[in-house]
Amino acid sequence: MQGQVSAGKRVLVPLGKNRKYIGIVHSLTSEVKEGINYRDILQVLDDEPIVSQYQLELWQWVAEYYCCSLSDVMKNALPSALSKNTLTELKDAYVIKTDILPKRNTSQALSILARYDELALMGDVLKSTLLENESLSAFNTLVKNGVFTLEYKKKSRLKTIFSTKSASELTPAQSQALEEIKAGFLENKPVLLNGVTSSGKTEIYIKLIQEVIEKGGQVLYLVPEIALTTQLTDRLSQVFGDDLISYHSKLSDSERGEIYNEIGSRFKVVLGVRSAVFLPFTNLKLIIVDEEHEPSYKQTEPAPRYNAKNVALMLAHKLKIGILMGSATPSVESYHLTKTGKYKLVNLNVRYGNVELPEIIVLDRQDAFIKNRMKSMFSWLLLEKMKECLSKGEQVILFQNRRGFSSFIECKQCAWVPKCPHCDVSLTYHKYQNYLSCHYCGYKIPVPNICPKCGTEDFKDKGFGTEKVIEELEERFPDYKAGRLDTDVTQSKHAYNKILNAFSSGEIKILVGTQMIAKGLDFDNVGLVGVLNADNMLNYPDFRSDERAFQILVQVSGRAGRRNKRGMVLIQTAQTEHSIMPAIIQNNYSLFYDKQTMLRQMFSYPPFVRIINIYVKSSDYNICYRAVGSLYKDLFANFGDQLLGPDKPPVSKVQKLHIQKLMLKLPVEQSMSESKRRIIKSIEKLKTNFPSVFVIIDVDPI
Repeated sequence: MQGQVSAGKRVLVPLGKNRKYIGIVHSLTSEVKEGINYRDILQVLDDEPIVSQYQLELWQWVAEYYCCSLSDVMKNALPSALSKNTLTELKDAYVIKTDILPKRNTSQALSILARYDELALMGDVLKSTLLENESLSAFNTLVKNGVFTLEYKKKSRLKTIFSTKSASELTPAQSQALEEIKAGFLENKPVLLNGVTSSGKTEIYIKLIQEVIEKGGQVLYLVPEIALTTQLTDRLSQVFGDDLISYHSKLSDSERGEIYNEIGSRFKVVLGVRSAVFLPFTNLKLIIVDEEHEPSYKQTEPAPRYNAKNVALMLAHKLKIGILMGSATPSVESYHLTKTGKYKLVNLNVRYGNVELPEIIVLDRQDAFIKNRMKSMFSWLLLEKMKECLSKGEQVILFQNRRGFSSFIECKQCAWVPKCPHCDVSLTYHKYQNYLSCHYCGYKIPVPNICPKCGTEDFKDKGFGTEKVIEELEERFPDYKAGRLDTDVTQSKHAYNKILNAFSSGEIKILVGTQMIAKGLDFDNVGLVGVLNADNMLNYPDFRSDERAFQILVQVSGRAGRRNKRGMVLIQTAQTEHSIMPAIIQNNYSLFYDKQTMLRQMFSYPPFVRIINIYVKSSDYNICYRAVGSLYKDLFANFGDQLLGPDKPPVSKVQKLHIQKLMLKLPVEQSMSESKRRIIKSIEKLKTNFPSVFVIIDVDPI
């Protein structure tokens, strides 16, 4: 194999008795170390490396920064089709008929032969097509006897897209922003585009992409969730046609494998979710990170627990290319880096077409309840504004950040609440499917007929989710079709598109949704956005809860109005005096940022410190408690008051594992690599005394 083996190629290696695995060659060396059980390479699977040198360097950085193994990174970076133990995993089997006659003219053999002749009239015959209604055993016999032979040929699984439009002309405000972005690239700085909702950030992205393509370069366009690729793919494909490809987990293994293999020669623009940052670009010249504030860029499970935005920043740094991050509500950390001069800030404060920002009204839910002016989850004012909006032929979006019918059910007699046996949470009630489910582990049970504690048959539901909102709307607005957009109804591949198309066409008049409706959707006829209950976001025990609430409320508010008319947003909350409300009403990001940074500096939170969370998990609570105590003692000797805990996270048991948490707050100037080295050393020591516990390191948690 001299000359065949090189870094980045796949090789077949024996691991264990009669087991063969595919691995990636990391590097070559002549050094032989003692204590390592070396294995032979059985076969080199690639003529050319499928992982480039810059990718291997990026993998190494991710593994070191996020405290995981290189194999963890590899599993996330490579499509699973490339790890299958075959050389033909991305090829299709075509059937070729020989001149040999079958040894026995059985009815099964004749039926396959006849089907082959029928298909051959239309061209090459795929094995999968031939066997749709025929016997596999008869087919295999014919192959064995030489009547059929198989030939593996590449067949594209990706649709051809034709461009139909040119890019729109930019407004003066957009043109100015574009020039400022280019100036930032010339300064070799990451650029943060802070553009209000509906300001036309996407049109600026399109212009930048066009310029890169004209010079022969490639562009990576990152979005936080699969849902956002739907509308964007339609929009971008009209301009870029077959130069564009989408990359996400809803594609088949073979489709992802084909994109990976052909990214260098076939595609100029990749629109993808976080894993797209690991694709093998050959001439990448620009990275766009849309909705840069979104927590979905952070992978929480499994390892690597990386943030795709940070990986994209490192990739841009390694390749010395421009990176543009855009948002109407930038993360506090990113905005802070513009203040310190590490990022270039570009503001776009004018909505496209000079459409006014929506009028925002904050209504006191508690006061309305006291005055008997709440009808279930609707205030009198929201109902009035909905009727007014619908009567004018406009559409309504209602935001409720909880799916299901209600938060939980409770026995009216003894207050018993059904809980998940595997997680420390109550089960969410889904009325239409008549089940209770855990939104952490997926555990489901039918709704009980009687209370197991007292035998009562009477339950009441507490709180409300999107499912219950739909039921209320059907009673109050029977003449207007209501639709629902949440993860419960978008499980199938095309469900999301179907719902959005129905709303865009006007078939659905009222759209109820969770955070999915707040992210980058563009509709022409939304006159009103209603936030049914903002309190569950404001009360979450996390230092980022105010930031998340501000971002979601501003983003969902941005769905109102747009195009040529001003919209209205009505926020129902019991916390009308909350500190973020003035900033939301005024759409004033600076006001929000100044307040947040003052609090974070006072209490030592990012961006003024770096955080590393350490989770200790065990199926035995006592072992978990003792193990975290031991780890705390060892870490405290190294970090002192920088270490906080141990304590329980908000959900302290998930999938039968009890959880304890430690938090490290490290000064920005302190060496992260040295701190991680000490943490790993302490964890290795812990594992010798508590081998059954799981320990997870989460760097820069979101």
